[in-house]
Amino acid sequence: MSPVYDRILVAMLSANDAAWLGRWRTLPGFEVCEAEGYLWVRGGAHHGNWKLVPALERFTADTNGRLTREGERVPVRRMPEAHWLALSDFLKVRPPASALPAQSVAPLPWALVPSREFREPALLTLSFPRFRDWVLSAPAVRLKSLQFAKSDDGRACVRGAVLPSLPGVLWYIENGVAMPAGWELPRGITPALVAVSLKLSSTALALVYEDASVEVLTDEAFVEASRSALRYSTQSSDAF
Repeated sequence: MSPVYDRILVAMLSANDAAWLGRWRTLPGFEVCEAEGYLWVRGGAHHGNWKLVPALERFTADTNGRLTREGERVPVRRMPEAHWLALSDFLKVRPPASALPAQSVAPLPWALVPSREFREPALLTLSFPRFRDWVLSAPAVRLKSLQFAKSDDGRACVRGAVLPSLPGVLWYIENGVAMPAGWELPRGITPALVAVSLKLSSTALALVYEDASVEVLTDEAFVEASRSALRYSTQSSDAF
């Protein structure tokens, strides 16, 4: 039986962006193939935030597998004739970043100091059971902008534009460096300097604690805050 492409979105990615897809591996319905030197991803428009995909080109597919570029009306090519795999089978590495693979690095040679100004929080760390219970009862629309990762010591790390109002530690982020709300770098030290000293990649995130200890998180550590991802995380033994 030939596949049905009704209301299917398709993205063409660089092969170097395979790791980015890890955040979607718990969502149903996504398939991936390798063709023409690129990665191709297809799935329903109602799953995942397609605007975040680092796509080289974006298409919609009709029932005959013809692809039309986003914003256009005339088909320009056909769906690649390749071996499509479910996203979870394609990645086949480890559970998604509900198993946050953080790296502990050597403490920085100075500690944070009390902050002199307010900065908008963009990250929340809290107990994973508390976050799980909130997700399971929150409206689905409230979860759309959130991503999370789970630690092996029972923490959840949550990021998004509108964080949940739950007890925990709020963090603000500058140049890939996160610091607890109410704290800042000492005078003369900038987030850019910290990022260079830690050799952070452009997509990594460093959590700098008050005592100057540091954890570095990769971007692939986070998955969308869906109920299916929460259930997977609860069952999984892998974490950071």
